Amino acid sequence: MKANVWKYRYHATNYFVKRTKQIEMAKKVRLIHRQLERVKPALILPLVPNDDEQMIVQLWQEGSRSANFTQQKDRQESLRLLMALHDTNTLVKWQQIPGLYTYSQLLKWQMRYMRFQSRKKDFQALLTVQEIEQLLHYSDKALQSIALERAPKKEITLLHGDVVHHNFLWCADGRLRLIDFDLAHLGEADDEYILWLHRVLPAIDYDIDKLFQELPELKRLDKSKLHRLKYPNELLREWLFAVDLPLEQQLVFLDYLVPFTKRALTHWPKLWYDIDRLIEK
Repeated sequence: MKANVWKYRYHATNYFVKRTKQIEMAKKVRLIHRQLERVKPALILPLVPNDDEQMIVQLWQEGSRSANFTQQKDRQESLRLLMALHDTNTLVKWQQIPGLYTYSQLLKWQMRYMRFQSRKKDFQALLTVQEIEQLLHYSDKALQSIALERAPKKEITLLHGDVVHHNFLWCADGRLRLIDFDLAHLGEADDEYILWLHRVLPAIDYDIDKLFQELPELKRLDKSKLHRLKYPNELLREWLFAVDLPLEQQLVFLDYLVPFTKRALTHWPKLWYDIDRLIEK
């Protein structure tokens, strides 16, 4: 499937097998699973024991599919699943689990912005000057707003760390479960809801009012953190990934990324306005 991911058949049973980059990462994933296996109904797929410390093995889910954020049910259930994950801090002392650390979302985004800015020349063959300047302008202004946040501190819990649609898996029993905890870390649940919103908004034409109407659960998100949705995180991340791809892969990826970027930038002024209006309510 990938260089480090296989579908493996053994004794008439199919398995999902992943070789992690470091043994420490595999250990972290196992520790997280050990704790989450106590939670009912299950939020995860159980691991299959194996002798290789660097391997993560699970039963292959025949007939499964990834979440589709264009579908209301998938948006609702993926958010509820995330909330259930974050609420496990009432059962598990996550801060005592080895290998789990906190990090600053603002600092990470500031570093991403600086990387994008430093590679401005690399993007000029792929984006117009105006598009590059728009991305830099929106990023800079958003980071300034985020730095002024005065949101009260909330409890630290387990964050999945990679809330892309394919890490929410509809299994054969009809339940949605989380997979791939490689990037799991500690933090405030609001930070992960913001990242989830970044992933979902493009699927619904950046209609943030629609999301808040259909998902009353979002009321638990501190409104002052909505400024973080102004930061074009997905665009910067994807472009920084794209410029380092081999040429053949880059050309294929650009067929998706260029129109995605142009479409996003047409929505950004209204998104900015809608966010300010929601914050002021």
